[in-house]
Amino acid sequence: MKSRFVIRFVAGPLHDKSFELGEGDSRTIGKGELSSIRLDDDALVSRTHARITLERGTLWIEDLGSRNGTFINGKMIEKKTMVRAGDKVTLGQLSSFQCSPWNALEPSRFASAVLTQVTNIAARMKRRPKASIWPQFLILQLIVSVVVGAAWWGGKKFRMRAVESQPTTQESSGVSAEVIRRQQDRKVVSIPDVPRNFIWDEIVAVSRRFGDAPPSVMDVQFQKKVESWIERFTRGDAHKKLFERKEKYWPTILSALSQEGLPAELGYLVWIESEFNLNAQSHAGALGLWQFMPGTARDFGLQVDAQQKIDERIDAVKSSKAAAQYLSMLLKQFGTDRYMLAIASYNAGQNKIQRKTIAAQIRRAPKPDFWALRDQLPQETIDYVPKFLAAIIINRNPERW
Repeated sequence: MKSRFVIRFVAGPLHDKSFELGEGDSRTIGKGELSSIRLDDDALVSRTHARITLERGTLWIEDLGSRNGTFINGKMIEKKTMVRAGDKVTLGQLSSFQCSPWNALEPSRFASAVLTQVTNIAARMKRRPKASIWPQFLILQLIVSVVVGAAWWGGKKFRMRAVESQPTTQESSGVSAEVIRRQQDRKVVSIPDVPRNFIWDEIVAVSRRFGDAPPSVMDVQFQKKVESWIERFTRGDAHKKLFERKEKYWPTILSALSQEGLPAELGYLVWIESEFNLNAQSHAGALGLWQFMPGTARDFGLQVDAQQKIDERIDAVKSSKAAAQYLSMLLKQFGTDRYMLAIASYNAGQNKIQRKTIAAQIRRAPKPDFWALRDQLPQETIDYVPKFLAAIIINRNPERW
């Protein structure tokens, strides 16, 4: 049987999307019309970014001269490189995928194992006297019932996800008036949806681009906080001055984040920390673009010595590299699918995030993300994430303000 692999995106605009690659096949990843895997919504993906090929059962990826590079497990590749199953390939701002051998039974490993046991029991039943067949027959019936029930439940969940992924309006989904009338006749009861608008769609889009869970659709208060910060940032066109300051430091910030394999959007922490003012200083003693405290700055290799009048927190290049290392450490601590928790930690300080009560909840929660833990965080930290999202939304859509 010829080799076949599955490419599954684990972060970015194609999150949870899968593509198959057969023996001898080649797929180009990029924004161009000739690309078979399109990443149009990733700002730093080039028109023809990379090519992935399956040759003699081995996967190879080659960077096609992209402007932002292609990374395997955080290391930039410079030539055609082999991709092993489980390797994480990252390109652009947030897009990353993993590859695994194609397996028809992959979604049903449990069912496969059970059916194997069924076959074994059936073989033993043939060899035993009739008097001893009934217990095995009952066990066989039970196992078959479990398999059928699991398949039914899996199909139901799949259909539910498919329904949830459909557009919500009649115009966008193409649902006929007759179908809607039939649904109304059945008196289907549904939870009232929050009025959707541009800001809400942006919040969800940014969350998904980070590979993080978006807030609940019923979390109206969070959306209002994001809108409030957007209004404050854009009042009197104040944000336009920040656009000008940003141009001076943005290439330095992007370079530092890219070296750590981090998304460019994390650079907007500088927007809310210092407003791109290199000499910004807080009452608590934080200084520089990234508002490092002296102790944290030293932890990440920056020299801070008042007696010798040395303070590398106001060095844009060195402080950006230190900040990228700090953020990379936080993401390793909390997981690459919990960006919001790492961002909250940047504001609160990792020691507060690791308090005993929160640590206990992390152990209990199936996925301890920002939304599950925010009630235990200081108010300033709770407001920090909507503030950060507001900065990203403004910079993603400068023409709207």
